[in-house]
Amino acid sequence: MPFVRGILCATLAATCSASIVAQERRARDSQVEALITDARAVPPEFSADALLRIAGLSQVGNAKKLELLDEAFERAYSARDDYRQSSLPEIPDDSRQGAQRQAYATGLSRVSLQARAAQLMAFVNPQRGRELFEWIDLNVLPAACDGPLVPSVEEYYTALGLVARTTFGSNRAEGLWFLEFYLWRAHLPSEVPSLARAVQRFRPLPNEAAYLQGVVRTILQGGSADARGFSTASLDIVSRMTDLQKTHKQIAVPGWDIMVSLRDYLSAQLKGPRCSDSLTEPLTAPAFNAALKVLDAELEVKPLDGAALRPSRMLGPARIDLYWQTPDARRLRDEWIQLRGRDKLPVRLALRVTQEWREQAERLLTGIQQWTGIREQFPRDYLYQKSVLFTGLIELMPRSPVRTRALQALVEFLRHEDGDRNLRSLWLAMLNRLLEMARGAKRDKILSMLEESHHPVMSLYARLERLTARSRNREIE
Repeated sequence: MPFVRGILCATLAATCSASIVAQERRARDSQVEALITDARAVPPEFSADALLRIAGLSQVGNAKKLELLDEAFERAYSARDDYRQSSLPEIPDDSRQGAQRQAYATGLSRVSLQARAAQLMAFVNPQRGRELFEWIDLNVLPAACDGPLVPSVEEYYTALGLVARTTFGSNRAEGLWFLEFYLWRAHLPSEVPSLARAVQRFRPLPNEAAYLQGVVRTILQGGSADARGFSTASLDIVSRMTDLQKTHKQIAVPGWDIMVSLRDYLSAQLKGPRCSDSLTEPLTAPAFNAALKVLDAELEVKPLDGAALRPSRMLGPARIDLYWQTPDARRLRDEWIQLRGRDKLPVRLALRVTQEWREQAERLLTGIQQWTGIREQFPRDYLYQKSVLFTGLIELMPRSPVRTRALQALVEFLRHEDGDRNLRSLWLAMLNRLLEMARGAKRDKILSMLEESHHPVMSLYARLERLTARSRNREIE
């Protein structure tokens, strides 16, 4: 009898365990379906981004992934921006141009979203992934010296390398042709580092690498002049092309064609027009010569004489519009600095828990809440500065009712600042700061506030954050 009871208990335990697992799976499936429904109801950029994130969840089956990725790709056509832009890190974040760079970093542009969809699709349905990639329209325009931002389409070329390598099965010749065909779209200096990355991601065999060296050389010879783009990308061009040459040497491709082509390209660009505020051109020739030394190619490839490569003409500098210039914005910023302290690290916690510091923080919070931004030139200036003040204050404050009030105030502010289609990327960049805080000790409080905000996009991203975190934890376990 004890033996029989043992078998019965074991059987019941297994049955109960299976039942619990089934219930949890049904609950997760229900959550995912609710997220999909809500993702389809928000503006197209957010919708495409959310559907891509949902498609990446481990609990979503391949048939559903295919459906979501197709839908995300189509919705991305309605994105406001065609492609992402970036700049050198020297551009201050607290400027109109720095804020725009942060907005682009959210990846809500059409090319970024569609490249993500094609790349994910390649893992689910290789042929369909290739078809999606072929539909991506890449029409990248040169930058201008009066602005620091340049086109940044690395996602496109990263997807190209993967799609060319993985979607043709054993037919390497077709994959190589596909890669070459779309590499010909690269013509700007800001695309050259990504071009090198695409070739590397294809993982060419020695004979393929030798052939691609000729393709790269011809693309570089026909490249467009873009003073701002070159000033932003020149050092990255040297680094990525050097890595490509090193990789080809490791697979026994003879010669130094990549470095020779790079030398000719850098020489032509350095002798072209130059932005007067650029600091990278004087560093480019030394960087190339140092790369030759690392590769032990100084005898085979002639170094660059930077002093002899003078620009054909000098163009104007970039305009940088710094924030905190209006009286109200400057006053609130100064008050925050007084709370934080002017050192690299904020004032010690022992000071931030004092009654005097907390009262000062509460007065600043009230000032931020009451600030209307009426003197700011553009709505994006107000959105960025007020969000930064809120997040800066929240990060400083220890746990307290005032901190909770500050969180609620930021959520309420963002809830009412999403009406302008032109601000969607920047709005998401500010929301992302709050979501990053939610990955710390105050996770549940922040996510609950967002979920209960009665704002469809904020609630959607909060629930996605919870589900994604649970998915990651299960994978670790």
